[in-house]
Amino acid sequence: MNWLQTVRMAFKSILNNKVRSILTMLGIIIGVASVIAIVSSIQGTSKLQRLQYEAMGVNRIDVFGYGGRSKDWKDFEEYLDTELADKVSAWSPQIQYYDWQSDGVQYRTKKLSNDSDNNGWTNMYFGNEHYGEVSNLTISAGRDLSKADCDNRAKVCVIGETLRKYFFGAMSPIGQELRIGGKSFEIVGVYKGKFSGKLNTQDQMLVMPYTLQSSMMSTSYFDSKNYIIKAAATEDIAELTETLLPEYMQSRCESFSAYSDSQYQEQQEASSNLLALLGGGVAGISLLVGGIGIMNIMLVSVTERTREIGIRMAIGARKRDIIGQFLVEAAVVSCCGGVIGIIVGCFLSAILGNFMVARQMAQNTYLPSIEHFTVLPSIGLILGAFLFSALLGIIFGLYPANKASNLQPVDALRTQ
Repeated sequence: MNWLQTVRMAFKSILNNKVRSILTMLGIIIGVASVIAIVSSIQGTSKLQRLQYEAMGVNRIDVFGYGGRSKDWKDFEEYLDTELADKVSAWSPQIQYYDWQSDGVQYRTKKLSNDSDNNGWTNMYFGNEHYGEVSNLTISAGRDLSKADCDNRAKVCVIGETLRKYFFGAMSPIGQELRIGGKSFEIVGVYKGKFSGKLNTQDQMLVMPYTLQSSMMSTSYFDSKNYIIKAAATEDIAELTETLLPEYMQSRCESFSAYSDSQYQEQQEASSNLLALLGGGVAGISLLVGGIGIMNIMLVSVTERTREIGIRMAIGARKRDIIGQFLVEAAVVSCCGGVIGIIVGCFLSAILGNFMVARQMAQNTYLPSIEHFTVLPSIGLILGAFLFSALLGIIFGLYPANKASNLQPVDALRTQ
């Protein structure tokens, strides 16, 4: 008997006992669907968080230092441009302008105040011409800060999407002037929003040339400094944060730290993978229950078809033919259950995963929103679930198949 005939016989046996076959598959269906839904949902939320961190800046390193002299920080900037040029692709200061008087930002008679009302706090920074690049901010209108703006201490600024929507609506803000700290600043560009331009998010921001800091704020001899550094490659992040940057500046500052969200993200992904493994393992228990169900139904099938087995053996069927027949039948039942489970699991993962994603985005308002993100199982997970369900059918079908092949033809033919 060839394998094609064996598969046909397996499908015929399943169709002859539809209800029993469906009930047998139920354990496999539930197990596969549960594993796919749980694992893909956890992996999906982990992927979403990675995309959100990448939206804030790929290979981004945040540097904070306190207690260094101005000369030390100038040496640090030169160190970034020269000795670390192969590991640092760009850097910018990120010095926050503290609006102690709560004057906020004003356009003509309309004001966005920094106080405890619902408008929240406007983040106003001093940066250089690379600020948009290191922060992964793209220009939606106008241009970014230039080196000439910084060198000439030009009173210009680039605003976030929230300020554009709040002050200008459908009108172009380019060339308009904002009042910041009692001074007029020309708007030269707008950064594309990461939070849909909502109030009290990181879109509520603006950037001015860092060379204006001394005229806008009082600075002391020992002053805190913040930088954003973009590493040339992901592989350089660990060396920069753990060795190169601290070794250069720690002895020159009272306090110094260099940190990258990618390191935290790696830890989060490792925890998510472990959680997915544990969740898949727990859900996989139902697969074992389904396998036991297959073994049980195949034993019943052997008992019901004892006479059929005896006839086949009497007309020349070999032991391996009988084993093959029942193994294929068990594998077909298991694979059919696996296919249905995969389909159900895809729907469940989309529903459960998107619910978890929506919940995570609602809770983590400090992370950018990602549009058009759908949780679906990976090809590897689908193939793995299918192959495991087939293997499960074969393993749990071995004992019934072996029992059927060991029947004596004479004894089998006596069975009514």
